Amino acid sequence: MEWSAEGFLLPVVDVEACVGCGLCVARCPALQPSSAGGEVAFESVVAYGAWNRDPEILRNSSSGGLFYALAEWVIREGGCVFGVVWQDRMTAGFVKAETLEEVRPMCGSKYIMAAPHLVYRDVRAELRRGRRVLFAGTSCQVHALRRYLQRDDEKLLTVDIICHGVPSRRLWEKYVLEMESRKGAPVRHVEFRNKDESWERFRLKVFFGDGTQESCVHWDSLFIKFFKSDVALNRCCYACRYTRLPRQGDLTVGDFWEAGQSHPDWPLRDGITALLVNSAAGQAAVRAVSGQMEFRRVDFREIYDGQDMLHDKEPRQPYPYRARLFSEMDRWQLEQLYRRFVGTTLVGPFVLRHDGLIWRVLCRFRWLLGLILGCAGRRKNG
Repeated sequence: MEWSAEGFLLPVVDVEACVGCGLCVARCPALQPSSAGGEVAFESVVAYGAWNRDPEILRNSSSGGLFYALAEWVIREGGCVFGVVWQDRMTAGFVKAETLEEVRPMCGSKYIMAAPHLVYRDVRAELRRGRRVLFAGTSCQVHALRRYLQRDDEKLLTVDIICHGVPSRRLWEKYVLEMESRKGAPVRHVEFRNKDESWERFRLKVFFGDGTQESCVHWDSLFIKFFKSDVALNRCCYACRYTRLPRQGDLTVGDFWEAGQSHPDWPLRDGITALLVNSAAGQAAVRAVSGQMEFRRVDFREIYDGQDMLHDKEPRQPYPYRARLFSEMDRWQLEQLYRRFVGTTLVGPFVLRHDGLIWRVLCRFRWLLGLILGCAGRRKNG
């Protein structure tokens, strides 16, 4: 796996070394159907709102702290945990945790592509040793693991996250370098989902090497604006087949954004996990951590309505100006790139912003023209 010019990990085959066995094609998750099949009725989905009873764990988690409780249980049972940690300020990747101290860096969101390294091989090795294993990743990564293992294992517990898509590492690198240039100090650490203010109004918080910190409301961050606009996602994310039911993991976790509307008595300030239980192994895990977690059974539609990435998606084309964004990324600052490519239409060399006067006038003119042509057509038919 190598980083592409756009900033995504892609497989690269040494053709000279290939013996033509076809195993890579047979195992490739992108070429194989998902491990779960068939339609799932909404009424049959087992769904919970959940939160950790330990206030400190809850504050340090992106939502309700379920992952830490599961990891604690698995390690207590003599098992190990595979999850994503920051490996440096630019890179996140999968590692194995044997202790709770090693689990803590896995908590919290990392909105960049995680390097898998040899995680699938390592999971198989631990299962062959008879150990209990917890694996947490995106739905496509859970599918990849199952395709690699080729069989279910009662010792394996998989957790898939509700994923918006994977933004370009190149975009993230540019964001970090621009912050360092402006600040005059290296970035030491980033918290994408800092809940000092609250879970419902979380912040992106940056820690610099000189001991200073900066933070902004999550959706005011320039990097998050790019991320949410879908302008620089991995190409496969525009045709993701893992958003729908059935899910890939034994458990599915995300944010329960609609909890405040129907459950205002819940501890909304510190975060609520939206939990889907997709298998008997997932239900057993829920029972095992019920002493650490508060679980409240809910109708699946309460979660579904607030999580667009649980909805069935029709394959769509990448963002119209995606290629031009990458081709001009070294030429402009991120602020200029955002103004040029997000919420705009390019007419030749001209950039028309959708919130600008010229665009509004053109839209009004198009509406009036349609109205005139419609009236003319009705007169002719009359």
